[in-house]
Amino acid sequence: MVWKTTIKNNMITLGTIAAITAASIMPSYAAIEINETDFGPSYETMAVDTVVGKPLQLVAAVAGTAAYIVSLPFSIAGGNAEQAQQKMVVEPWEALQRCLGCTVAEDNYYKSQASNQGLVRIVVDQPSEILISTNDQVIVTPQ
Repeated sequence: MVWKTTIKNNMITLGTIAAITAASIMPSYAAIEINETDFGPSYETMAVDTVVGKPLQLVAAVAGTAAYIVSLPFSIAGGNAEQAQQKMVVEPWEALQRCLGCTVAEDNYYKSQASNQGLVRIVVDQPSEILISTNDQVIVTPQ
């Protein structure tokens, strides 16, 4: 009887170890390679973004700006007017400037590829890069 209990406890222990090992290995298989020839928005994402995404972003930007104006006295009293402006005005209007059908990562990639004669781009370790402008200011942008 003791022998069956020992085997049962050993099986439970081995099962637990196997489950923990499997759970820790799984995230390493989640990484995928990006096929650069198929990178970027598709026809479907562009069409949906044109018909649904951009109009909703415009409504959100206008509504956010109006809400910011209404909440401005309270934001000033609370000392977070700049935070409110960033979240309610700046970010919604910047979202409208994203390329059609692009995710944030795709948009950042395309914008980083645009040439700027006064900027030196050094890729340090993906996904970070260091941008050095001609006036010697160092700008670090994590992506």
